[in-house]
Amino acid sequence: DGGVDGQIFSVWISPTAYPASAYYSTAMKFLDTLKAQTNRNRNDLGLVVRADSVDSFSRQKKIAGIVVVEGGHCIEDKLENLLAFYNAGVRVMTITWKNSTSWAVSDQDSRAGSVGLSEFGKQVIRAMDSLGMIIDVSHVGRKTIGDILATSTKPIIASHSGAYALCNNARNLPDSLIRAIAARGGVVGVVFYPYYLTGSKSATLENVLQHIDYIKNLVGNVDCISLGSDFDGIEVTPTGLEDVTKFPAVTEGLLQRGYTRQDVRKILGE
Repeated sequence: DGGVDGQIFSVWISPTAYPASAYYSTAMKFLDTLKAQTNRNRNDLGLVVRADSVDSFSRQKKIAGIVVVEGGHCIEDKLENLLAFYNAGVRVMTITWKNSTSWAVSDQDSRAGSVGLSEFGKQVIRAMDSLGMIIDVSHVGRKTIGDILATSTKPIIASHSGAYALCNNARNLPDSLIRAIAARGGVVGVVFYPYYLTGSKSATLENVLQHIDYIKNLVGNVDCISLGSDFDGIEVTPTGLEDVTKFPAVTEGLLQRGYTRQDVRKILGE
């Protein structure tokens, strides 16, 4: 109903609900479950491991699912586990969730501004680059993001973040990091969580559009902007964007603001 052609599906393992020794194995079980669900719904959905498959699935009227492991704790400090995720079809990894790892500091950590990647963390980033895995820095501490940009040679994404200048939450990106991600050819998926849009539990479609406007005006184009709703991770939604069926309201809102059709197509996925 929302016209969604492609979606990032998150394999997220709660670091408090599972013991550290089970992060990797549980993530693999979740991935198996996702594959089984996809198989049962194969007429409508398919998991993709190549960029050009997204358009191919869209032409078949199927939703293209891209798998992210949300939280580097799932590799349990082993590069071989990262490789195993890649071989199992994972194409994105969020470097941290709210919990820091031994090798990367999250945005919820008091050290977020001063401590970043360890030497092993840099190995993880270089390994992801060489595999062609997308590095996701939503939830990641600022010093760590800076270290990632200094270590990686590829575009990176912030899959569900907002603009810090509009809402001073640690999850949101300051101007300098938005510019740096854009300059690398990366993408910021504007989040729909009211607390990250306005700092309170109430927000509207207008607030999402304001974050999009802000990033566009900061960078000078829309090439780095996408949608990072986080619908499956948030308990309150903006008025006018209650669920995935409301995505056309974003299109309408952007067109009313004077965005070109090409701009809107880029923001919606191109």
